[in-house]
Amino acid sequence: MRILHVTDFHFREPWFHWLAAQAMRYDVCCFSGDLLNMFPGSRIGLRPQARWVRDWLREFPGRLYACTGNHDWWPSDDRVVDNDADGGWLRKAARPGVMVDGASECRDGYRFVCCPWAHTPAVEGTEPTVLLVHAPPLATPVSSDLGREVGDPDVAVAVGQLPPGSLVLSGHIHDPRRWHARVGHAWCFNPGVDRSRDVPNHIVIDTTAKEATFRGWGHEIGPVRWTDVRG
Repeated sequence: MRILHVTDFHFREPWFHWLAAQAMRYDVCCFSGDLLNMFPGSRIGLRPQARWVRDWLREFPGRLYACTGNHDWWPSDDRVVDNDADGGWLRKAARPGVMVDGASECRDGYRFVCCPWAHTPAVEGTEPTVLLVHAPPLATPVSSDLGREVGDPDVAVAVGQLPPGSLVLSGHIHDPRRWHARVGHAWCFNPGVDRSRDVPNHIVIDTTAKEATFRGWGHEIGPVRWTDVRG
């Protein structure tokens, strides 16, 4: 199985078009959060962004797994009914072929799990897991850069309980010290973000060969065999 892992598009529309164009070259595409952009200076509000992305998901030509990140999540308000709050807009986009927050299904010997933002991943089953979670596990090369740590301690605990051969696909920190790391029995990946490029950073994973290749920041690195990845 060939997996294409991307993250943190922050509503950069050309990157969405690129991903749709690549989809049929892979068995599965995985998007580990922050589809939307709430950074200061964004010219489009979160709700119009969510409608655009939902329309894009409706036409996505391949099989996609996606989870929310912190930019995809605005809080609900008890005074009004808002079905798009708390990541609801993405859950509405679920359909056959597009799996989102809360999804858990087995495919080609792996259990794919999409963990919502601000939730702790549920560890279930004995088969290897492909866990999509926005924040990487705490205190790992994929969760920190020089002088900054944004990993999630609850994710770290959950990752430590995953079955052997599991994969953890995350994002959140745009300049990780490394794009891969081993945590317990799992191999963790974060492609990071390079806003200067027309093509987003991405990682290609081959579960048959047990190897991953990074493409980003103007370079291609790999393939790296999972058995060679160190924490």
